[in-house]
Formats: sequence, structure tokens, C-alpha cells
Amino acid sequence: MKRSLFLLTGMVFSLLTLSAQPKSVKTSVYFDTDKFNLRDESKQTIDNILDTLLDFNIVKITIIGNTDNDADSLYNVKLSENRSESVKNYLIKNGINEKIIKSNYFGEDKPIAPNDDDEGKQMNRRVDIVFIYKYKIIKKQIIDSIPLPEEKAVLSDGDTIINLPYGTQLVFNRNEYLEIKDCLEFIEANDPNSVLLNGMSLMDRSENPIASCGMLKVTMKPGCTDRKCFKVPVKVRFPVPKIDECDYCRRNARVWNVSNNGTWVTEQGRKSKVKTIRINGVAYYEFYLYCPNSWKNCDCVITGKKVKFKTKRNYKIVNLTITNDCPTLVINSKTKKSGNVAIARIPCWKGNKTISGTIIDDKGDTLILQQQPLNNLTKRTMFSKCGRYKGEYIGYRLWIFPIYKRDVYRKYVIKPKDL
Repeated sequence: MKRSLFLLTGMVFSLLTLSAQPKSVKTSVYFDTDKFNLRDESKQTIDNILDTLLDFNIVKITIIGNTDNDADSLYNVKLSENRSESVKNYLIKNGINEKIIKSNYFGEDKPIAPNDDDEGKQMNRRVDIVFIYKYKIIKKQIIDSIPLPEEKAVLSDGDTIINLPYGTQLVFNRNEYLEIKDCLEFIEANDPNSVLLNGMSLMDRSENPIASCGMLKVTMKPGCTDRKCFKVPVKVRFPVPKIDECDYCRRNARVWNVSNNGTWVTEQGRKSKVKTIRINGVAYYEFYLYCPNSWKNCDCVITGKKVKFKTKRNYKIVNLTITNDCPTLVINSKTKKSGNVAIARIPCWKGNKTISGTIIDDKGDTLILQQQPLNNLTKRTMFSKCGRYKGEYIGYRLWIFPIYKRDVYRKYVIKPKDL
């Protein structure tokens, strides 16, 4: 009844736009001793972030230059200023408006590691860069031209459907939406890159990978309203992937909340319930959102194969991040005590898998493993963890047995040429 009354009202919002809440992504670039010119890998790090943020509006960039404690402190202040300027000039060269760039420099006063050894000094010879970005949400509502008496033009039991850019639907009580619409901001994270941009991974508090059906944050602008929760719960709908292999969770999907340390925990009781519905032939995961201002994730726990990543013995793996796009997965590896070995549990899915990370070499320099296809790395092809792709093999045989291309291998080697 409520739905039919809504359709009769013929209410419309024509391309109403709201700016999403500004978000940030931080990176650091590193320098050689007593130098302020950008390394090639530092330029690549900046290029990758600028490429990733093409679909967003960068509203502010903060640059902070630093040094180790070698040399005189006044000299180091000037050196850190020069490093900041190098980064600033590179950003301007790549089309960034100088007016949104704010530079600062602290010499040796802001170390993030002890200056007792080469490794710590390399970590301190850096420029921190913070990109503040946002994008606009286009909201649409269907026009119905059926004329109605004036007194029925506004109904308290109607719904307002908000369509977000990546396919997410939000169904608000119409009257409540009209009361708070100017206070609302929305952020979606429906693929690996958007998850990474929001500074998160997809792992539960026991470090198990979880597969995402969709992520969303509905925010009330500070000071705009004192409403802590919605009067009428909001229906959240994430589109179900059209490819069956990407629809991993199905009936096992649950609602998850992000914890303070960035891992995910399930909602309790009825708030965790997710159902699958169809509207005009399109399938959605649907659940209720009771309160704003926190991330909600439609997820399920997965099982993965134990995969080892190894680099040179005198190198140290700081972190590795592995992504999959079908279904969406973003997991972090766990570094072993030896430092040059890391372990991750990766499912045997046929989506596009990538890897990126940070490694410290034997000189204490921080090296970046740029995001690239996982199987670009050198791998041990024997006794693979996952099945072969039908009809494909890598072109040689072990005796009479062909060695097939596979989705995930049990061991990868990260070589200096990869960094």
C-alpha cells in the first residue's frame, strides 16, 4: 500500500546533488641522504594516486617535509623545505592547482623512527602527502505525470529512493528524508580501489578474509541535526553481481561494522540480517540501516589457501595488500618473524588479483611494490594451490606432464626488479 501511494504522488527530484563527505588518502615518498630530488619510484607513487583520484575532486593537498638528524638542525630545516618544494612542483607539473597545496617542513623535529641506524634514518628522510578529496552524488527519482489533488501531493507514508553512482539504493521514509536531506552525505566502496582509498581492508578481527557484497557510509553533517538514529530504518540495497562466480556470499551474507582498528565485526541479532530481493528483474542484497555515521558492510567469511611471499633474506616486508575484484576482496598479509617472508590466505577465485606493498632493503631504503597483477610476480608453479584454467598452460612440461596456468600459486618471490 505504501509503495502504491508513493507511485501516485509523482514526486520528483531533478538531478539533486550533494557533495560527499571529504575523505583523505596519505602516502609518503622517500629521499636519499642530503638530497631533495624525487626518485623515479616516488614520482610513480604520486602518479598512481593521481590516476586513482581522477574520478574525484581533490580539494586540498598537504605536504610535510622531514629529514633524519644528520647535519646541522638549521640545515635540515632548509633541506626539508626543499623536499617539500620538489613534491609541490611535481604536483603542479601534473596539473594540480597550486592554490590547494599547503606546504610545511620540520627538519629533523618529526621523526617516525629512531635515527640510530640506516633503516630508521631512511624512514625519516621523507615527505608526507595527504590528499583530501570528495565527489558529487547524483540523486534521481522517477517522474510520474499522473495529476493528483493538491492535498495528496505530500503523503507521510511514501518512500524516497536514492540511487548512488555505483548502483547502491537507499530507501528513506519520504517525510524523514525531506527533514534531513540537507544533512546527509554518502560514500560507497564497492570495488577494491574504493576500499583502499577509504583506508580499509576486508578482514575480520581474527584476521580471516571476508568477501564484500558492498560497503556504505551514511553520514550526518556535524551540527546539522542532533538526530542519532533514523525514525524509520533506511533500506540499503546493493546490486547482486550478474556473474554467478562474483556472487559469493548469497544466503551467507551478513551486516558487518568496522571496528576501531579497521577490522570488521558482525552486527548482532536482527540487525545482521540480509535478504535477497528482486525489483524489475534486478537482484539486490537488502538490509536495514538504523543509525548513520558508521561504515556498514554486506559481507561473509571466506576460506582461502595459505600463500607464501618471500623476498631477499636481508630485506624486510613491511606490508603487502592483495585484492580481488570478483568478488571484492582486500586483505593484508602477515609478516613472519624473519621479516622477509609474509603469509596471506587467498581464495581460489577467478577475479583479477593484484598485489602492492612496501619493503625495506638492506640499505634501509623504503621500496614500493606498485599495484600490479599478482601473477606478474615470480612464482613456484609446482603443486599449485588452485585449479588450472582449462586449455591453458605456461608452455613447458615436467617430463610428460604439462604445467598449467593457475589462479593462485603457493609461493611467490618478490625480486628487486619488481620494486
